[in-house]
Amino acid sequence: MKLAFKLVTITLLLTTQLTSQNKPNVLLIVLDDLNDYIGVLGGHPQAKTPHIDQLAKEGVLFTNAHSNVPVCSPSRASFMNGILPTTSKNWGFDNWLKNEMLINSKSLPEYFRDNGYTSYQSGKVFHTAKKGAWDEMGAVAEYGPLAYNGKKAALHPSCPKAMGTLGPLDATFASLADIPDVAATKEASGHKGWWNTNWKTNTAFHYKDDSDRDLMTDEKSTAWFAKKIKTLEDAESNTPFFISLGFIRPHTPLVVPQKYFDRFPVSEVQIPVYKKNDRSDTKLQENTLGKEPRGRTAFRTLTSAYSSEERAMQAYLQAYLASVSFADDRVGEALSTLEKSKYKDNTIVVLFSDHGYNMGEKEYLFKYCLWEESTRVPLIIKSPNHIQNAGKTVDHPVSLVDIYPTLQDLCKLQGSTVLNEKGARLDGFSLQPFLENPNTNKWEGPDVALTVVSSWKSKKANEQHLAVRSKDFRYIHYANGSEELYDHKNDPYEWNNVASKSNYKSIKTNLKHQLFDIVKVPNKKTTLEVTPMEKDKKLANEKWKDTYFKENPKADTNKDGILTWQEYKIHKNQ
Repeated sequence: MKLAFKLVTITLLLTTQLTSQNKPNVLLIVLDDLNDYIGVLGGHPQAKTPHIDQLAKEGVLFTNAHSNVPVCSPSRASFMNGILPTTSKNWGFDNWLKNEMLINSKSLPEYFRDNGYTSYQSGKVFHTAKKGAWDEMGAVAEYGPLAYNGKKAALHPSCPKAMGTLGPLDATFASLADIPDVAATKEASGHKGWWNTNWKTNTAFHYKDDSDRDLMTDEKSTAWFAKKIKTLEDAESNTPFFISLGFIRPHTPLVVPQKYFDRFPVSEVQIPVYKKNDRSDTKLQENTLGKEPRGRTAFRTLTSAYSSEERAMQAYLQAYLASVSFADDRVGEALSTLEKSKYKDNTIVVLFSDHGYNMGEKEYLFKYCLWEESTRVPLIIKSPNHIQNAGKTVDHPVSLVDIYPTLQDLCKLQGSTVLNEKGARLDGFSLQPFLENPNTNKWEGPDVALTVVSSWKSKKANEQHLAVRSKDFRYIHYANGSEELYDHKNDPYEWNNVASKSNYKSIKTNLKHQLFDIVKVPNKKTTLEVTPMEKDKKLANEKWKDTYFKENPKADTNKDGILTWQEYKIHKNQ
């Protein structure tokens, strides 16, 4: 009996080890404020991102991927929990850890841990980390270094004084070699040199030259990652890992070593293609409660400090392109570490940015708006089980909330994604069908990607500033009812708002319907206008859905007597 018990125990242990070994590891690389300025997306002709481009050749590139809320904290709270901001109502600058729905849902690292993984992170992944979510944390997220006045962070002397209204973080763009020397004032003693201003690392940043200096956060993260992989190899660990590296650049301050600035001589920097007075047909200004949008303030204060808009943008873009190149080198270091390890053939790599960034288009220099440059993000997934599609692209609109269910599928994660009844089920849809066939028509997600920006005057999801991006169009619906519509087939730069054009009426109505269907607010004020062929197809689909509704009445989750396609898809996936 004892011998039999021992044999069973040994068999169970071996089975557990084999199961663990067969589970894929995950490396999640999250970049900060990176728009489409990478080689494979062609956002800027001078962008130098060979390592990200190489990853795109080895994985599947989603060319129409979008952030669900284009600012750091709520974006990360959304994709790390798999819940849309319109569901959680976390779309502004509130601390997501105080959001009842989000805090009672399982974040990605928690869900992976429940499935036998060890979770690690370094740098900036969550905007504020959830206590206990990670088994181990690496480098602390330090945005700087910044200039210092003896008491706190200060505006770099080389940067426009007018930009000081934005604060040192967003107003600083300078090479590390440009050592700040802040003069003394009545309030502070002044200081020469760089400074770490994170509350955990409020210390001087040593810099003599590029070869004799402290490491920046992103460099610390790749060094930590190399050590962690070696430690796991040396321990011959059979436990699968979920590791997330959060690279801060190209988030402001745009401060990186001089060699990256040297890659982009300022006089040779090409500024984006602009249309004069492009903001005239936009509706953002009338929806900001009488305040100048931060992006407009940034653009105005930057350009007013130079002899021309072109020179101003060249100076800023040099720093941004340098920061992108710096971040790409860190991506290259991490991928090189993985490639040289025993885990290279059993690790899923996912790379993306939390949101994009407007570079002066529509006289806007910031994020947190609903135009293409701020919502569109790079998204690359390299899956060992889908190498047959390496180098392929997907142009179907998807969003960051889809990453959670994709990893759930790829890693065959089991169990509930909520901690209790106060949490919420996943809003996104698995991208695995696109990895299996980039041209598939079997994806169960929506035909549009949703983005939300706070209106600051309501807590209702349907009263925020909302946008959806389809394959060919962008539709924006502001809280006051004003609209923007852009035809990307004929207007890739979003120069012409055609929302009021009669020949676009049916398209606008259709997109509006899809938008409010996702937000779960019935759009009863409009009737879809479709062609006879589309009408026949729609009637057939609706008839089929009605049949499903009769057989599954519980699919109507909000009990309004109407089964939306979103409700159908959620119920079908349960």
